[in-house]
Amino acid sequence: MRDGLHALELQQLELLHVLLQECSVTRAAEKSGQTQPAVSRTLRRLREVLGDPLLVRSGTRLLPTERAQGLREPLSEILAQLARMEAGAGFDPATAQREFHIACADCLPPELLPRIIERVMAAGPGLRVRMRLIDPAFNVEKALEDGAIDLVINNSPKPREDLRLGVLFTDEVVCLMRADHPMAGERRLPLARYLGLRHLAPHPSSMRELGPVDGELAKTGYRRHIAATVPEFNMVPYVLARTDLVFTTGRHFAEHYAGRMALAVVRAPSEFPPMRFYQLWHELNHGSSSNRWLRQQVRAAALP
Repeated sequence: MRDGLHALELQQLELLHVLLQECSVTRAAEKSGQTQPAVSRTLRRLREVLGDPLLVRSGTRLLPTERAQGLREPLSEILAQLARMEAGAGFDPATAQREFHIACADCLPPELLPRIIERVMAAGPGLRVRMRLIDPAFNVEKALEDGAIDLVINNSPKPREDLRLGVLFTDEVVCLMRADHPMAGERRLPLARYLGLRHLAPHPSSMRELGPVDGELAKTGYRRHIAATVPEFNMVPYVLARTDLVFTTGRHFAEHYAGRMALAVVRAPSEFPPMRFYQLWHELNHGSSSNRWLRQQVRAAALP
C-alpha cells in the first residue's frame, strides 16, 4: 500500500476516504465541497497511482473492489492520526485575536446570521465578525482568492474549481403574500396561475446571471411578471402588506414574517426544486484551522 499512497497528497487521501465511504462521485463531491468533474479527475488519478479501479459500476451503483475494501480501515486510521496531530496545534477561539469576514446573500433566513454571530462571540473575547451583502459590484471569487473575505453564504453559487462548497440546508420554495390576497387560500399555486400574478423580487445580486427563481423559470422558457423590486429583503413584508404582489422565497424566510405580520404562505408551483444554501471558501483556506472552525460554526448555526 505504501508504494501507492506515498505518492498522493493529503487532500487526495481525504477524498479517497470519502469516495470509499460514499461509493458515489456525486455524494463525495457534495461532502468534500468540490465539483463533480474535480472529483472524477482525482478518482482517475487515484486509480492510476494505486493500480486498481477502486470503484466499479454495477447497474446504477458503484461498488468497491477488494483492494478498495482493504484500504478503508488503514486509511481511516491514517487520517484520524493526522487529525489528532493537527488538533494539537489548531485554532483556539478562547485565546485567538481574529476578525472573520463573511459575505452573504440577502435571502438568508432571518435567524441564521444572528445565530452565527452568537456562536462566534460566545467562543472568545478576541473574536470579531464583519458581514457584508453580496451586490452586483462585488466580485465574490476575487475576494475569496485575495483573502478579503473568509467565507460566502449564498443560495446560488457557481464556483470555480479552486473554490470549495459545502451544503448547509435545503428549503422549500413558497410564495409569500398579504393574508387577504385572492390566492392566500390556495394550498399550492399551479404554474399557469403563478405566471399570471404580479411579482415582487429582490434587486439582483449579480448582473451576470439570473437568481434561483428566474433561473429555474428560464430553464423551461417561462418568465414571470416582476412589477416591483426592492433593494433589501427586510422591506419585502411591508410592501406585500400594502399590495397584491407575490414574493417567491424559501419557507424559513416566509414563515418568519408570516408569524409576525398579516401575511400568508402558499406553496410555490411544483416545478420549483428546493432551494439549496451553501457556504463557499477558497482552496487556500481549506486547511486553515481558523477557517475550518468558522465553517463548523456556520454549519452548526444552520442546523434546524
